[in-house]
Amino acid sequence: MILDGIGPLVTERLELRLVIGSDAAAIHRFRGNPAATTYLSHGPLTEEANGERLAKALALQAASTPEWFNYSWGIVLRKSGELIGDARTWNTTDLASAAVVAPGRHPIGHAALAYVLHPDHQHQGYGREAAAALVRWLFAASGISTVVAGVYEPNTPSIRLLQNLGFQQDPALLTEPPGAGKAFALLMFRLDRPADSAA
Repeated sequence: MILDGIGPLVTERLELRLVIGSDAAAIHRFRGNPAATTYLSHGPLTEEANGERLAKALALQAASTPEWFNYSWGIVLRKSGELIGDARTWNTTDLASAAVVAPGRHPIGHAALAYVLHPDHQHQGYGREAAAALVRWLFAASGISTVVAGVYEPNTPSIRLLQNLGFQQDPALLTEPPGAGKAFALLMFRLDRPADSAA
């Protein structure tokens, strides 16, 4: 079950903590950057759109329960305290009302993972370090048995990252038209919890 007081998750070089409202400017540095958003479901965000997106993320966090959750994580360099990216772990995708989270595409026992880094901090292993920590957390702390992730086909670095963590492509998970939101084919990957790490 998910515990109160989520995180932070600490790795060799990173701290992953839940995002807060004052992160807006730091998040806009990459979510407003064309190079960072090429393979995201959205294009570069304006400051206003970024603020709206963050407000929704905070509402989803506040409404999360042990069964249905949606957490956004700031990826922070331990050495400098700089927020260099964000990630999301969820098994729900929308709000039914101001206070209630509606079940999304993923059944209980399954959760999704997404992540993005500022271009200045890509290709240095930070994405893999953050994703690995979140996968461990999902398996150990939340009772999740399967983690899924969607990647647009041209995004080979992200595909390699997932494969290095043990994810395997699973076309059966595709629940939206390929390339929804972008003119790319969408590939779905899954990782099942190892038997020796059962909660």
